[in-house]
Amino acid sequence: MYKPRVSILADTKKTEENQYRAKAIEAINSSFFQGVMSPSWYNDIDLWFKKYDFDEQVMLALFRYCFERSALHRNYIQTVADAWYKNHIKTFSDLDLYYQKEEKLNVLKKSIAKKLGLNRLLTQYEEAYIQKWVVDFSYSLDIIELALKKTTSKSNFSFDYIDKILSDWNEHHLKTVADVQKFLEEKKNKPYMIKELEKKSYQNYEQRKYDDLDSLYANIQKA
Repeated sequence: MYKPRVSILADTKKTEENQYRAKAIEAINSSFFQGVMSPSWYNDIDLWFKKYDFDEQVMLALFRYCFERSALHRNYIQTVADAWYKNHIKTFSDLDLYYQKEEKLNVLKKSIAKKLGLNRLLTQYEEAYIQKWVVDFSYSLDIIELALKKTTSKSNFSFDYIDKILSDWNEHHLKTVADVQKFLEEKKNKPYMIKELEKKSYQNYEQRKYDDLDSLYANIQKA
């Protein structure tokens, strides 16, 4: 009949967790299924709790997100849940921070489209490029705009062309506008520096050739 205190506390915590989850599931049932949610949904939600380790507020937010998009079916919910999990969302605070980042990203997408004069929605692939520049490269709009300006001389530009520029800067570990401007200035002066180096090398070669001839002529004279 004896049960260690640690086990009792663990069981109490588990019971409280189950109660919270049960309330969350009932809230989902009443809010999105008019109280007639099929038993299979209960199993799915319980499985998602275990798989993604979402707290109750995140699970409610997940169903609300899909409901507002008229996509309250398992495959779509699973896809969104996978995306949130990959972005390390577990608590409602994590989700709020994620939304803030997404909002900033959306504003940036609109700014880039406007600067490029695109009077249309960006394609999925174009948005993926921008997400790469912002999330993977950690580039701000100021740096991205430097790359956008390089498209002004192109009659037909592409996001692939802009991506090549930004990828090159990222490979050179350029993280600020000052870094990029310095890199571009050095790159612009590079042809001049190469020509000067070639000129000096040629002059040295010519001088050495004449010195060798003078020495040879002097040796012939002595002979």
